[in-house]
Amino acid sequence: MEGHPFVTGQLATLLWSGAVTPDYFQVMRTPLLAGRVFTEADGEMSAKVALVSASTARQFWPGENPIGKYIRVVWEQERRIVVGVVGDVRQFDLAGKTPSYLNGAFYMPYPQSTALDRRMPAAMTLILRAAANAPQLAGDLRRLVASVNPNAPVSEIRTMDAAVAASTSSSRSLMWLFISFGAAALILAAIGAYGVVSYSTAQRTYEMGVRVALGATRRNIFGLVLGQSLRLVLTGLALGVVAALAQTRMMAGFLYGVTATDPLTFLAVSLLLIITGLLAGYLPARRAAGVDPMVALRSE
Repeated sequence: MEGHPFVTGQLATLLWSGAVTPDYFQVMRTPLLAGRVFTEADGEMSAKVALVSASTARQFWPGENPIGKYIRVVWEQERRIVVGVVGDVRQFDLAGKTPSYLNGAFYMPYPQSTALDRRMPAAMTLILRAAANAPQLAGDLRRLVASVNPNAPVSEIRTMDAAVAASTSSSRSLMWLFISFGAAALILAAIGAYGVVSYSTAQRTYEMGVRVALGATRRNIFGLVLGQSLRLVLTGLALGVVAALAQTRMMAGFLYGVTATDPLTFLAVSLLLIITGLLAGYLPARRAAGVDPMVALRSE
């Protein structure tokens, strides 16, 4: 499966191509949207056929039925007729991003496939869907291939989970980097909020004494100081949400399975920051609530 120069009408472009057998789409659970999939009759000597992805069909034949249209690989003399349209797949990464030099995707039957040397590809990828555990299946598969052709090497056997994990390794590394930065920022924010509230409370010791002397309860003083910490967090949170919304377009390319403006994510982060602010203000508020009014009044 690779990029092939491809001609449709008079337009030459580069598409990702896959040489597959008839059961490929069933095994990979790729839906057939129109036409038909390959059959055993699509052999080396039969008419050249191809399937295109849904996005490719929309790009090259907008508003038209792609079934019956013709395409041609540059080094092939015979054109291929489009016999079906299948669903788009995430071929390169889970975000669905396709390299800019590719303009779509099409499939050809394996017996009809030709590589750059105009020959059938010498290597192939065997895809199995099985209920057996991976280590046992790997051994059985190697023995099966050896029984058919002892000279055919089986270079690598891995599960789809392993393939997906390998394709997302760079994204996971970036995710953990962002999590580390976020955790460090959260800790610094908590320390900063604690320091500001603690210092401000210490400077208002006399005020607290006066308030208690005038009838304020410990609960009133506790709520006053804790409210100051909460106001700091809410102010920073409002500015942070505005900044985050402004950066959504840049972050969209790093996300999978969630939108850049996901309300649950914003709500969860907001609750986390509010809880952090309350915890940061708890100790200063508790100390302020326990102040002795006589000591506080003599502090000036």
